[in-house]
Amino acid sequence: MPRVMTALVLLGLISVTLAVAAPTVVKQRDFDDLAGWQPNPQLFKVKPAGGLLTGEIEGPDSFLTSPQFEIKASPWQAVELRLKTDCGGSADIFWTNTTQSPYAGFMPTKQTGFEIIGDNEWHEYRIQPYWQAEDKIILLRLDFPNSGAGRKTFALDWLRIVDLGGGQPVKTSAWDFRQGPGGWTASGEGTMSPEAAGLAFNATGKGFALNSPPLQVPVDGKWCVYLEADVKAPAVAGLTWASQKQSGLKRLAFPLRPGLHHYNLDLSNSPGWEGDALLLSLSLPSGTVGTLRRLEITDEMRGPADVEALRLTCDTALPRVGQNVPLSLSLRNNGGAPATGLKIAKLDLPAGVRIVSMRDWQSLPEIPAGETIEHRMIVKADGAVSGPMRLTLSGPGAEGQAVEGTLNVTKAIQVPKTGYIPEPVPAKSDYEIGAYYFPGWATGARWAPIERVAPERKPVLGWYDEANPECADWQIKWAVEHGISYFMVDWYWSAGGRHLEHWVHDAYMKSKYRPYLKWCMMWANHNAPNTHSEADQRAVTKYWIDSYFGMKEYYRIDDMPVVIIWAPGNIRRDMGGTAGAKKLLDISQEMVKAAGYKGIYFMAMSQGTVADATLLKSEGYSMTSSYHYMGHGGRAENPMRFPFKLVADTSYDHWEGIRKNDVLPFLPNLSTGWDSRPWHGDNNIVIYDRTVPLFRQICEDAKRFADANGIKRLALGPLNEWGEGSYLEPCQEFGFEMYDVVRDVFCKPGTPHLDYGPADIGRGPYDLKDLDTPLRTSWDFSDGAQGWGPMMGIGGVKVEDGKLLFTTASTDPALGLNFPAAIQASKFSALRMRVKAEGPPGAKEGIQLFWSGNTTWSEASSVRADLALDGQWHDVVLDLKASPRWRGKVRGLRLDTGSRQGVQWAIEDMRLE
Repeated sequence: MPRVMTALVLLGLISVTLAVAAPTVVKQRDFDDLAGWQPNPQLFKVKPAGGLLTGEIEGPDSFLTSPQFEIKASPWQAVELRLKTDCGGSADIFWTNTTQSPYAGFMPTKQTGFEIIGDNEWHEYRIQPYWQAEDKIILLRLDFPNSGAGRKTFALDWLRIVDLGGGQPVKTSAWDFRQGPGGWTASGEGTMSPEAAGLAFNATGKGFALNSPPLQVPVDGKWCVYLEADVKAPAVAGLTWASQKQSGLKRLAFPLRPGLHHYNLDLSNSPGWEGDALLLSLSLPSGTVGTLRRLEITDEMRGPADVEALRLTCDTALPRVGQNVPLSLSLRNNGGAPATGLKIAKLDLPAGVRIVSMRDWQSLPEIPAGETIEHRMIVKADGAVSGPMRLTLSGPGAEGQAVEGTLNVTKAIQVPKTGYIPEPVPAKSDYEIGAYYFPGWATGARWAPIERVAPERKPVLGWYDEANPECADWQIKWAVEHGISYFMVDWYWSAGGRHLEHWVHDAYMKSKYRPYLKWCMMWANHNAPNTHSEADQRAVTKYWIDSYFGMKEYYRIDDMPVVIIWAPGNIRRDMGGTAGAKKLLDISQEMVKAAGYKGIYFMAMSQGTVADATLLKSEGYSMTSSYHYMGHGGRAENPMRFPFKLVADTSYDHWEGIRKNDVLPFLPNLSTGWDSRPWHGDNNIVIYDRTVPLFRQICEDAKRFADANGIKRLALGPLNEWGEGSYLEPCQEFGFEMYDVVRDVFCKPGTPHLDYGPADIGRGPYDLKDLDTPLRTSWDFSDGAQGWGPMMGIGGVKVEDGKLLFTTASTDPALGLNFPAAIQASKFSALRMRVKAEGPPGAKEGIQLFWSGNTTWSEASSVRADLALDGQWHDVVLDLKASPRWRGKVRGLRLDTGSRQGVQWAIEDMRLE
């Protein structure tokens, strides 16, 4: 089973419940012999010796599985172990109440992460799984950290399950800590003391948390946790909870601001926030000092208006002298009351810049509770300027708050008027630089979270229509003029269904400058189980031969067309192992050779460990690569949130570790960052402080590494994963600076070069028409798709005669919509739609509606209804009130239209009521 990234990697060094003097041992294992414990193939020389279990670790997924036993599960049980190892990092305890699953009983969702100290000294660890929903536990699995390059050692003294004794749970759902601690305690490295202002805390080291007493608090109708906190400096805290209905600890990360502030944490879409809450814990990173005044589990937002100035930026990517330049002020109201009467008290701009907005530019609109607004002002510079700007607010909930930004205005570019985009002038290089490309920008719904959460990522092309050939011509021109010679384009096929191919088919293939840039597929085979087969491999290979391999622009290595496979393990899974996977790749090789080609150059997405590379080579792969490098070399204090400098500082060692494996050649990946908050919220990995100098460091290290090892091919991470925070394409945040680094480091000097965008030559804009759709809760499609668009597995979308028409192109099709502002779930009880679908005679399909507060989708936050595929109109009602998770604020909807491809759908109207 692949290692699952967890947000709880530090919760294992300490117990997060009340301390107990003498835990009761429920089950213990000493290691005088193996007695049924099973090492997997990434553990070596495992043997009992002198009462210890010793062995060696190699690879990213090494683990020990216990013999079968049986205990009754309780939330107050813990796994304890005594271990020493030189393999430090994130580890996991998996548990199960069954032996029936794709992973021999275990599941990715049933685990608790903890941090192992790799100093080769003895340490004792306590891990609380909160596995109460399992009824019983029959197996455990201990997963070691990734060993990196080479082998590491371990010695395990004992492992046991203990009962900590939870005591009598309390039913309190609100605490005013000015009245006392209310049973809350501290754990980890730090101190807590009750004071008149509340619970004073000082997190001095790892694992510090403020923990509730054992609870029994119903939360199904309560979607919000409100707290008041006063901290000295910015920090990222975490709210952790355990619930009666789901096993495991769940966590929501959120930022703390200096001073006394009010926080309303929306848990309406959070997994496990259901039934009775058994525990709340507030984790605080090292160095956080402050006071917690109040905490309440509630069914509505609490507290006064509390405005946060998020950013002050220039709202155009390439501002020029003499032009109107829009500035954008982003404001969020974290409080429970609307923010009214706000004004801009002062705006300081660089010398030579003046405000040309209308007279009321200083007055700000009302900000509803929990919402974000963008306020725009127009300025103009009479000469080139570069300098800081600062804005100060006044009004209730924002008094005196300031936000800073930088304004760079450059001279107008003199470009000859050619009637079209000027011809590319490719830079010359001794290296083949490729870049991964995500073709996911076909609808305004895709761009909406980026515009709302990270508007500084706005591309120079605007919120562009990716199917526009003119956009592709700009992308080609910019890429080749900065040393990028080919794109590796994410490509989707599942049992004949294809989607997200608009960039290749509608833009690139119809572009004027296509001959300048090569491309190849990165088959993103996120396929459902049992979709790889011999018949399907023949079908997909035939499609490659008929559609792509004959193109002069298709990228080749050793005169063979390149096909990159995202998940070789999925093929292995469906085909029963390595022999079956090899057979599929052999089928493709036979077919392309019969068609007159030398063969296919298969590349696997893999980090390139010896074990992985050896397996992949036997299956028929010629090279390994990776889509992202998101590593920190074990140097991050918090693996969920760390600076980009750690990525830059460890990239060279990462490449060198793979090179030393020397089983398959690999394509080094140059990181382009990661910050997926627009799509996944704060509760995900955030790599912050990505800068142009740090990216230059990565490029210079990559050139040094390539030159030292005779490597001529390199891969940039994604150019345009705007939602995941991996991007280099010219944008508002960096302009052309990231691209210019690639050119400076890898290209030969002397080629003429001038960076400019569409507005500089009077072209564009290319923004999608449906980006600024009004907030609506009913859709009649009288004037277009009204915000709905394909999310995945959907083809042929169009609106005709007031009907939304489309065909399912995979077994996992979905439409998506993002609201321009959140709606309140409590105001609606159902979604009614008039729909028809035509498929196999007598067949039915399930229509499933998902909702989200942050574009993260969960099966629990959905309802469904059946529809006959008889080609007749039906009125379908999706009962939202039947789900306890229909609560809080909703920002997006996703409509899954069954699990068959090739079904023709028509929707006449939809409405929330």
